Amino acid sequence: MPLSRFPRRALLAAALPCAFTVHAQSATELDAVKVTAERTHASTGALGDRSLHDTPFAITAVGREQIEQRQVVSLGEAFLLDPSVTTQVSAYASGWSSPIRNRGIDLSYDSYRVNGLQVSSWGTEWPLEVMEQVELLKGPGGFMYGFGQPGGIVNYVTRKPTDTATLSAQLGWREQGIVSAGVDAGGRFGNEQMFGYRFNAYQEKGETFNGGEVDRKVAALSLDARLSDAVTWTFDGVFQQRDLSEESPQYYFIGLTSLPRAVAGDVDNSIPGSYYDTRSSLLSTALDWQISSLWKATFSYGFTTSWNDVNKIFAYIDDTNGDYDVNVYELGGKSEWKLAQALLQGSFQTGPLKHQVVAGVSHQTGLGWDRPYEWSTIGRGNLYQRPTLRHDAVGSRVLSRGSETVQKALFASDTVDVGHGWSVLLGARYNDFENKGSYHTYPVTPTYAVMFKPDDAWTLYASYVESLEAGSRVGTDYINAGDVLDPTISKQLEVGAKIESSRWSGNVAAFRLERGANIDRLTDVGRLLVQDGITLYEGIEASADVRVTDALTLGGGATWLDPTYDKLSPDSAGQQGNRTVGAARWSGVLHATWQLPWVEGWEAYAAGRYYGDVWYDADNSLKLPDYTLFNAGVGYHMQAAGHAVTWRGSVENLTNRRYWSNAGVGLPRTFAVSVRLDL
Repeated sequence: MPLSRFPRRALLAAALPCAFTVHAQSATELDAVKVTAERTHASTGALGDRSLHDTPFAITAVGREQIEQRQVVSLGEAFLLDPSVTTQVSAYASGWSSPIRNRGIDLSYDSYRVNGLQVSSWGTEWPLEVMEQVELLKGPGGFMYGFGQPGGIVNYVTRKPTDTATLSAQLGWREQGIVSAGVDAGGRFGNEQMFGYRFNAYQEKGETFNGGEVDRKVAALSLDARLSDAVTWTFDGVFQQRDLSEESPQYYFIGLTSLPRAVAGDVDNSIPGSYYDTRSSLLSTALDWQISSLWKATFSYGFTTSWNDVNKIFAYIDDTNGDYDVNVYELGGKSEWKLAQALLQGSFQTGPLKHQVVAGVSHQTGLGWDRPYEWSTIGRGNLYQRPTLRHDAVGSRVLSRGSETVQKALFASDTVDVGHGWSVLLGARYNDFENKGSYHTYPVTPTYAVMFKPDDAWTLYASYVESLEAGSRVGTDYINAGDVLDPTISKQLEVGAKIESSRWSGNVAAFRLERGANIDRLTDVGRLLVQDGITLYEGIEASADVRVTDALTLGGGATWLDPTYDKLSPDSAGQQGNRTVGAARWSGVLHATWQLPWVEGWEAYAAGRYYGDVWYDADNSLKLPDYTLFNAGVGYHMQAAGHAVTWRGSVENLTNRRYWSNAGVGLPRTFAVSVRLDL
């Protein structure tokens, strides 16, 4: 495809020469340090079990150690140190679609997996407290996982049974007055330690920083049975109940070209009677068969559900004085997914060529039920004055079938080692996807990659992947509300390098991604949502972590992005070349971890994150300015009566910066403390 404006071929070629340059500078032998990839291997869908280091795609993994060190309670906070990821929803608010945005693109509510099984993030997040790791596969995941938006795929990995007995309890407090408690137990039992278990329970309850109330309960159970030396059975169950009441409104700007003064994140503008309640669950089982030292088969089945009951407030700000219409949206529904999959992976050799192959078949069904929605304007409000309104739900709770999808897939890949550090990946997924009553499509989504490993520490790669994105249902803000848009194919070319050297690690990637554009079109009778042209995302991201001394680790990263609307029709020509909504051109992060030398067991961390300015609308008429946030924390490890005790304290938004973000009003300065006792 023709490349214009910026010298884009140079952009896409930049990563590999840069990688070779860095490699030439890394002759010093140092010790391995990994800050964002604490687990060597991860599930990559149709690519099977692979080392993150040996995949030809950009993947960020955040492990248990980081989650606990920074007292993370939301997905956006988990990926704080990745400059390409921005938060869409705070920990104590209900999201309308996805908690995060990657490389300028929202993930959709169905861009999430738990142990590879599709789950919903509609209005909620999956509980990090019961997860061992959370992974973000950047870009289109069509070959690996099937349908999905091209911003990426998030996969949560649950905690697994431990070979030695473990038992710990934790207490925590977070502003304004949220108290939490959790327990983690694991071990093995039975003849020759045949059976393993891991149980986690967690609850938090109290007043949020902006006057709302949260009550969240989580339980998770993981079991396994070593039926023989070759066969292992596993089971995972996760349940979460989250009730939010009187959360602050979700803010929108209507017809503005300049912003009202930002309010503090702890301002209470909630409407009594409002709530957003969700229930999420997952049940899965699998049988792993180690056929030989080279071949493995996995048969799995999972069932996931999501339910919500909503009486939510939307504030449409229409002047710079902060005045807004107070709108209430009552809705509810539930969804179910069932997935069965058989996967075979192994290796063999043909002459001088070594093959690593993965093949599989899957069948997934999705069902959705909706209740009648109620949308109404109940009055006016102002950002700087406490509302006096109240709204209690009045809508019907009778559910009716809203959607049904069936996705059947065949997939296979072959990674061929051709010698001298070079390998080639060829893969394809055949999808039979039916959205019943709307469309039926049969795409084949390929992936190709070339990798070069000059030594064990380095992986240099170039990859191409396509992904089919299901057409979305048009929302109630449009006169074509309820229409289902056609599915579109996204395409991404990426070149990059990964390094895990003795005392430092890093990655760099340059990418070019095309996806179909959804454009607002104004007509004499109202606003339409239509598919027109493409959105084009080109950029470079880079990050690195260095252990300067045994006590001090420094890290940082930056992302440059050129996100534009392109190839629009004459009806939308006014937006041609504009920057896409919500995508920053620059973002960056610096962070440090320090083992304090004067007291054994003390550690401290600090992070500064820069968020670039973004356009609020496709016409590029209203801009949200850039801002920088600082977080910090300390931890202390000690022994008490022969048991390990860990104390932690942290603060987010250290300078109490007021700002507008993609998520609306920015978060205030927030303190949190916790203590964990290992029994």
